[in-house]
Amino acid sequence: MATKPQIALYLMPATILVLTFFVFPLLFIVYMSFHGWAGLGPATYVGLDNFAYLARDKSFQLALSNTLMWVIAGTFIHTPLCILVALILARRPFMWKLFRTIFFLPNVISATAIALLWYFLYHINLGLINRGLTAAGLGKFGRAWLFDPNSALGATMLPWIIYIGFGMVIFLTQISTIPRELYEAAQLDGATLWEQDWHITIPLIKRAIAMQVLFVVGYALRMFEYPFIMTNGGPANRTINLSLYIYRQMITANQYGLSMAAGVVTLIVGAVLLSAIILVLKRVES
Repeated sequence: MATKPQIALYLMPATILVLTFFVFPLLFIVYMSFHGWAGLGPATYVGLDNFAYLARDKSFQLALSNTLMWVIAGTFIHTPLCILVALILARRPFMWKLFRTIFFLPNVISATAIALLWYFLYHINLGLINRGLTAAGLGKFGRAWLFDPNSALGATMLPWIIYIGFGMVIFLTQISTIPRELYEAAQLDGATLWEQDWHITIPLIKRAIAMQVLFVVGYALRMFEYPFIMTNGGPANRTINLSLYIYRQMITANQYGLSMAAGVVTLIVGAVLLSAIILVLKRVES
């Protein structure tokens, strides 16, 4: 049996890595969020001025609002789609393995490549979307999807929303652990497939649903590739989010202190959202 010093020794490498690459950088970000710093030279203590500026900055307000829209879309559109596809494939219909592979395939492709692909799909003249609408006699619905303020945000969200393979695999794995006897008993009672899924499958995979929502929230808060590559935050900051705002303040404006203050706000938003998800899960289980 390992002694306490031996256990501490085993944990030492992981502890050093966590401290070096997470805890110390996090403390540095929090510290520098109260300073003005251009990346070079001494930093100047400014107190809460960075946070006051963020509260007044319209671009930051749009970034925060758009990020929350990503979270909402991921929670109430992306996740239900993952559940629906998993429920269908769990019944093992014809060629279900092929469909499972097709749905999961985009998850092994670089997000940058996918963003570029959709950028050209949305192209006003060459894009397949506008050409398809024209071929179907619906050309009047075509538009400059990524440059129209009314459609740009939704257009940048769509590539992420419909790629559901990761969540689908999580739910399929969880569904496979449910005893088949429960479904057989429900069938004897005359329950339809929909009733079986609603009263048996979904309640028994609620932990997987909560985990998927946690992944969605985390990914939405650090989403960068799609808005950066497809629109660069435009038009008129309609697609900017927190990650892109932080990037602009740090790389373009050399406002490192301000960017770190925005990072702290992002951490707080993430902590609040994750706490809310955990609280909802506990109430559902009780």
